[in-house]
Amino acid sequence: MKPKDLIILTGNIGSGKSILTKQYQAKGYVVIARDALRYAIGGGTYVFNTEYEAIIWETELLMLEFFMKLGVNIVVDEVGVSKAMRLRYITPAKKYEYAVKCHVLPKLTMKESIDRRMRDPHGQYNRKLWESVWLKFAKIYEEPSFEEGFTEIIKTVA
Repeated sequence: MKPKDLIILTGNIGSGKSILTKQYQAKGYVVIARDALRYAIGGGTYVFNTEYEAIIWETELLMLEFFMKLGVNIVVDEVGVSKAMRLRYITPAKKYEYAVKCHVLPKLTMKESIDRRMRDPHGQYNRKLWESVWLKFAKIYEEPSFEEGFTEIIKTVA
């Protein structure tokens, strides 16, 4: 029996992760995304509240594990730019014997990324804020490697 897939996306904001996620979703993958939880708690309005973030992060992992118990294909729509960020998904995937694949999005310039983010800024139209988020993720970026536990690394070129 072929193991189920866990796709972990790696790319800064505005790199095309959510667009790629829709392609996986069309193939039957379940989408796990903290942003979806933020929209859910706001009844369709994006809510980023630091007091809620611990709950959002814990809920994300609970959802991931519940769907892994069902044995469905999953794509994680998150930045995944560091080994530590990716490990939080790889660890349960190994427990449930998932094939863990990393889909690496193109590295865009900050301007390209922020221009894209501003088309769908989650209700936050402050360009400087998004630039600081982009810089934060760019500084901690670590190239994915097979040593992390990936069975495949897929690279999308711009």
